[in-house]
Amino acid sequence: MTLGETPALEPERVRVFANLLARHPRRRIDRTTLWRAFAKAFPHRPQGREEREWFLAVLSAVAAAGVIRLPAQGGRRWDRRSEPAVPTAVDRTEQRDGRGRGDEWRRFPWHPELAWVADLPRLSADAEGFLRRVHDGLVHGLFTQPAPLKYRSLQLTGDEKRLGLLVKTMLFAPGRLSLPLLGCLPARGPLAWAKVGDCDAALIVENTGPFTVAVSVLRKLSSPPYGVVVYGGGGGIEHTLPGITEIGLPISRLMYLGDLDRPGLRIAQAAARVAAASKLPTVEPAVGLHERMLEAAAGLGHPNGWETRSRRARVDDSQLVSWLPTVIQPRVLSILASNRRVPEEVLGPEELMRVWG
Repeated sequence: MTLGETPALEPERVRVFANLLARHPRRRIDRTTLWRAFAKAFPHRPQGREEREWFLAVLSAVAAAGVIRLPAQGGRRWDRRSEPAVPTAVDRTEQRDGRGRGDEWRRFPWHPELAWVADLPRLSADAEGFLRRVHDGLVHGLFTQPAPLKYRSLQLTGDEKRLGLLVKTMLFAPGRLSLPLLGCLPARGPLAWAKVGDCDAALIVENTGPFTVAVSVLRKLSSPPYGVVVYGGGGGIEHTLPGITEIGLPISRLMYLGDLDRPGLRIAQAAARVAAASKLPTVEPAVGLHERMLEAAAGLGHPNGWETRSRRARVDDSQLVSWLPTVIQPRVLSILASNRRVPEEVLGPEELMRVWG
């Protein structure tokens, strides 16, 4: 899994998971304990393959912080029955504090930006080594020129992916390390968008087909309700959405259109969180379009949506639908409860014209 594909896990949730494993009484932490801790730290996690991707990412982040050691990649302690493979057990590292090696790192003359390190209750040898390299970088002005995250990761860890994992650990928190402190440029992909009018509202569309249709229809209107159509790219929107600040056009409203299913609603809410963190306008449901999706599904003979093969998610569906217009929340909640979905592809040119024409 590349860094760009790593789930954007909330650092605070990762820290909760790390603390649960650090307090485990045994050195070997088995599969059941790992999954229980994961469920406690991430109560609104996804399902299926995406759940395993989250699980592997958070374990990798905690291992990067030195709290645990993952098993050897080619070893037997991996569940390879589904993708991606995930560990069936990990080993908790021994944490020393207050004596021996711990006294050494507490007495080290850290750079003022790292004064907090001496107050940590514990510090693994790997984490100490990383922090000493950060200290050297700060002392010698290594971070004055902004650089890409992977470049900085190679400088500090020798691995282009590891810094992206360390960001999710307890070393990065308010008052501790931050990517700006390390002179890291924002790690985001290019934003794909199309100008369709002069309005200062932007429509974000989750998938490729509906994006193309929306651009085509809006460009035919004399007074389109949107000035820009942005390609969301599914879960990738968490990395690309901040690019809206660089398109050079005034944007005062962000409207979102996506699938009416659990992954689609999680992506919409993630986009709302990213927009808020990036000081962008609030992400809102696109006016009239989700309602039209339900009507279009009924017109195609599927008033309750289409069955999905994914198993029932361990999430609060009412929390997911809370982002939608109130008038359709009960209906969408019923669709999710029956393990069904309505894809945004039900909106063709005719359906969009009925909303915008």
